[in-house]
Amino acid sequence: MGFPFLTGFYSKDVILEISFAAFSNFGHFSYWLGTLAAFFTAFYSMRLSYLTFLSFPNGFRPILIGAHDSSFKMAFPLFLLSFPSIFIGYCSRDFFIGCGSIFWNNAIFVFPNNLNILDAEFSPIFFKLLPVSLSIFSALLALFLYFFFSKHLFQIKQTNFGLNIFIFLNKKWFFDKIYNEFFNQSFLNFGYSVSYKFIDRGIIEMFGPFGLSKNIYSFSRYLSKLHSGNIYDYAIWMFIGAFFSSFFLDFSLSSFSSPFFLELINSFFLFILVFIISQFLSSSTR
Repeated sequence: MGFPFLTGFYSKDVILEISFAAFSNFGHFSYWLGTLAAFFTAFYSMRLSYLTFLSFPNGFRPILIGAHDSSFKMAFPLFLLSFPSIFIGYCSRDFFIGCGSIFWNNAIFVFPNNLNILDAEFSPIFFKLLPVSLSIFSALLALFLYFFFSKHLFQIKQTNFGLNIFIFLNKKWFFDKIYNEFFNQSFLNFGYSVSYKFIDRGIIEMFGPFGLSKNIYSFSRYLSKLHSGNIYDYAIWMFIGAFFSSFFLDFSLSSFSSPFFLELINSFFLFILVFIISQFLSSSTR
């Protein structure tokens, strides 16, 4: 709720005061928007407190029977943490807000144009008290409405107008739907189609240990078929290897000189001649 002198007060009202002290359209818009948010925050905080601790139970019987306090191992740490969470704002306020504090020294640099803490100290008292006043008023309003008019509020929610408002607010202004449809689902599809199937199951497995072992096994089975036991088959493969070895050697030495291309043509015709002879011997032997 941002109640005065509690931790939420120093983390909320000071930000609103600094926004107002910027004396710009954007700063004033942030101030009024934050003040309105403080009003609704205090309202639903008090509503939550009332429905949890002050109203009659509205749950199922098995849940009510099984309700119990936390154990000592859980309650004692929460009890210790409750004190700093409530009073740490008041005890350490001079570290973060106010003028004349030398706690941070020069560790945090702020541009002079953004140094609005001095102007916030001398802002009109009305704009300083407005967020706190609205927070207290909205908390009392929630307590009053749900204590005396809870049945009437439920009847209003059952009408068509109240039901539409409830559905609209319950769906959080459809922000979650927009986020899930346009952003979250796209990232999930990308993670499954590209990151998982294409990269993890595709590229990494293809060039990883599994893919290399599988490809080497398939390539070795293909090479094993070349061992036919026929001399002419071995001769043609030996000639192909010698041809390409001389090709790359001459290519690196001659650098596209004219004798290189003449030798390439002669080697090509020699390769064709040897291939025709090997096929003739292969057909005659069979």
